[in-house]
Amino acid sequence: MAYLLYGAANQLARHPREAVVRKARADRFRHLLSARDLDIEDVDAFCQVADEFEAGFVPTHLSGRTVALLFFQSSTRTRLGFETAAVALGAHAIGMEDMSASRTNARVGESLEDCAAVVSRLCDAIVVRHHEPGVAARMAAKSVAPVINAGDGWNEHPTQALIDIYAMRRGLGTLRGKSIAFGGDPRGRVVRSLIQLLRFEAPREIVFCPPPRYGIPPDILTALIENQISFRIITDIRQALTDCDAITMAPYDMSEIGEPAASGFVSPHQTPESYVITLDKIEQTGSRALLYHPLPRFEEIDPSCDLSPNAMYFEQVRLSKFMRMAVLDRLLSAS
Repeated sequence: MAYLLYGAANQLARHPREAVVRKARADRFRHLLSARDLDIEDVDAFCQVADEFEAGFVPTHLSGRTVALLFFQSSTRTRLGFETAAVALGAHAIGMEDMSASRTNARVGESLEDCAAVVSRLCDAIVVRHHEPGVAARMAAKSVAPVINAGDGWNEHPTQALIDIYAMRRGLGTLRGKSIAFGGDPRGRVVRSLIQLLRFEAPREIVFCPPPRYGIPPDILTALIENQISFRIITDIRQALTDCDAITMAPYDMSEIGEPAASGFVSPHQTPESYVITLDKIEQTGSRALLYHPLPRFEEIDPSCDLSPNAMYFEQVRLSKFMRMAVLDRLLSAS
């Protein structure tokens, strides 16, 4: 049961939605900046509300609210996902197509703090993505509206981690006792946030298949050790296809995540064959491992896999709408 506030089972069956809203209005956090802010009750509640939205629940209490999308770093799925979620809740999404044209840029020099102070007085919530770690927290400190971190450099991407947990729970039934693999660059913000949520799921082990030039970040290893989650490192993705229940992939090199805007950096996306998942490898290993990816992908999952029953990454995108609705609903209901 996600929240003690739900009370008796018959009360939960009659009014699950109202209970979640009441809890959200008395919530203990105002912004969503880090997966570290969440506990298992939060994750369970977000997943429950996402299920209700998928089942067709149509809220009315958020009609006419406004969500500002401040994407200083490029985005497709996250930007459109939050816009779609806002519209589905009856809210309005506002923002600039190109944040480099705003006053908050290197040429004009308006501070991010002032940007937050201004924009938060024109909306009911802010969703921000930026190439610098810590920007979401800086803006939250000056915002009078809730701030949602949609990715801040190498640091975190908590809503994507919620989406990944939601999608894996749906695919696997439970993550308890399962072997979960991470393929590709382990330094990305999605991995960092997802590890924080996996500590609630009691997986049997975490398996990394990283490029040899990038080690597992020390803070990720520390989180695994502190939460007594076993982990190991492999060098060929076939081992993950053979041994693991789910594989969440990432590009072989995620260096552009931490690059400043218009830096001219081009990531070396070419992926060695031993790190690429193909339909042939799935068939050769007889793998039943479910494949997840926050996207965009490059060579790490070949398009030949797309129609395989293993492929869950496009279903993951479909489910992301409902989780983003749940996040917006909770923070807007509490504000």
